[in-house]
This record gives sequence, C-alpha cells and structure tokens, in this order.
Amino acid sequence: MRQSLSSAFAIRHRESAERRDPATEIGSLVVTDNPIGAVLSIGMFIIVWGALPVVRPFLIAAIGLGVSYSAVLWVRRR
Repeated sequence: MRQSLSSAFAIRHRESAERRDPATEIGSLVVTDNPIGAVLSIGMFIIVWGALPVVRPFLIAAIGLGVSYSAVLWVRRR
C-alpha cells in the first residue's frame, strides 16, 4: 500500500528533527532555537508598531507579560 503524502512528510520531518537536536518538543511540534525566528519577530514588531499606532498599548502589554512569564519559567526550571 502506498503512503500518503502527509504521512511521508511526517516521517521525513521526524527523522530530520532527530538530527537537529531540538530545543524542545511539544507533542508533534518541534521548536528549535533558530535565530531567524527572532529576526522575523522583531521585523513584524517594527512593521506593526509603525503601521498600526492603535495597537501599541497591546504590544507593550504583550512584551511585558511575555518577559514576566518567561522569567517565571526560567526561575522554575533552574
């Protein structure tokens, strides 16, 4: 029986994820510590900050909550 395209992709992804040594694995989602994610996030932040001034309080609050949540997780995992 022939494999479906999605199952073949899942097998190939699992094999490549094992070689990458991921930072963490959440179910089937593999989160790696690739710096391009930070570059894209900063770029999106700059674009949204300049184009949509109405959401600036939300962005500031999201960053504050993210920093505080990250600090709590960091302290608990140390």
